[in-house]
Amino acid sequence: MLVVFIRSIILYIAVLIALRVMGKGEIAEMNAFDLVITLLLSEVAAIPMQDNSIPIIYGISSITALVFIEILISYIALKSRTVSRILSGSPTVLINKSKLNYKQLKKERISIEELLESLRSQGYFNLKDVQYALLETDGNLSIVPSPSYDSSKATDFKHLPIPVIIDGKVIKDNLNELNKDEKWILKTLKSKNIKKVKDVLIFMIDENDDIFIQRKKE
Repeated sequence: MLVVFIRSIILYIAVLIALRVMGKGEIAEMNAFDLVITLLLSEVAAIPMQDNSIPIIYGISSITALVFIEILISYIALKSRTVSRILSGSPTVLINKSKLNYKQLKKERISIEELLESLRSQGYFNLKDVQYALLETDGNLSIVPSPSYDSSKATDFKHLPIPVIIDGKVIKDNLNELNKDEKWILKTLKSKNIKKVKDVLIFMIDENDDIFIQRKKE
């Protein structure tokens, strides 16, 4: 028991030192390459902890090798933009001039509902308030507000902005909440020269009951 305790402490210290040497913060701030290295560090440290027949030096050697690889590749990435893009990728524009970038949303496998939730978590309840939204390489969402956006108006909402069509599908619960029906949707779409619901990427009623509609092809 004492041997296991001591081995665990040694390996814990080794992993802690490795992370400090790499100079990384929280996992949420890491790119994919850094996250893989971190997961491997935890794995190679766990094996000697669980199996006393494996010399502890093997675990420390593996940790040292991973740290060396991480530092080496990070250095190369600093010198080469191409390598940096391969390892970290590049930011993705999900909203461009207050319009959803449907192609990039599909590529990143992000649903419109997930994007709207992320916007709300940062205080943006209406698409027209967001000029640009970028998905960073670490998974965070960066937002450039529209010039007309005024955060002080957030408390003056008649109601929260409500989507009634998302990706060509009517959200009936939201429609009922607005005391509207599908006939009203079709009539509204017709007034915008849109023939079919499936052609609509998003149809939203904002806090002032104004209508925001974007076609899938826009």
